[in-house]
Amino acid sequence: MAVNPGDLPLSIIRGIEFSSIILQCRDDSVAVSGTLSPNVVGTFVPSGTYAAYPLFVLSGSPACFLYYNTAAASYVIAAILTNAGLTNYWSPASPLTEPTGTYVAHGANSGTATATDHPVDLTGFDVEAKVRRSEKVGAEVYIDLNPSITDAATGEITIPSIATTVTEALDFIGKFNWDLVLTQGGERFGPFVKGVFTVSDNITQP
Repeated sequence: MAVNPGDLPLSIIRGIEFSSIILQCRDDSVAVSGTLSPNVVGTFVPSGTYAAYPLFVLSGSPACFLYYNTAAASYVIAAILTNAGLTNYWSPASPLTEPTGTYVAHGANSGTATATDHPVDLTGFDVEAKVRRSEKVGAEVYIDLNPSITDAATGEITIPSIATTVTEALDFIGKFNWDLVLTQGGERFGPFVKGVFTVSDNITQP
């Protein structure tokens, strides 16, 4: 499973509710959807570069590319890989220098294509996220964020809210560290998200 890690700083103010956070686990591929002719709906996987931009190729058939076309000065979806002008293709209403967006049909092609980030199916996985003072092995867990996979098919993970009464009872303020890992069958994967976790008090108080 290839998933891009990221940095996400979080914070709690003691005595104030910590709001829930929804994360999505995604990989480098691009998902294309729509009612399209020819039917190029599917997953476009990263396949090196073209014209100095990432190139994506449709997994399966028909042969199709999602790439930066220099003549269009934009990402396009087409069966031909070229820097020249195209006849049958999809392109965005406004030029794109990254692949996600809405593409309209030209020539013999038809339908509106939507290119989005590609979620990772988390079926069969569990998730953990904890806050500690340091990254040292055995460091005490200060807060267990108790995340859960709330939509496995779309890679959705939710960190639930923490009630005011709970944040008010936190013993210490300061900068901590947190991360999120996936587990399956005793194996651990990640961390996929990590960052500084700050616990503080309100400056203006009664």
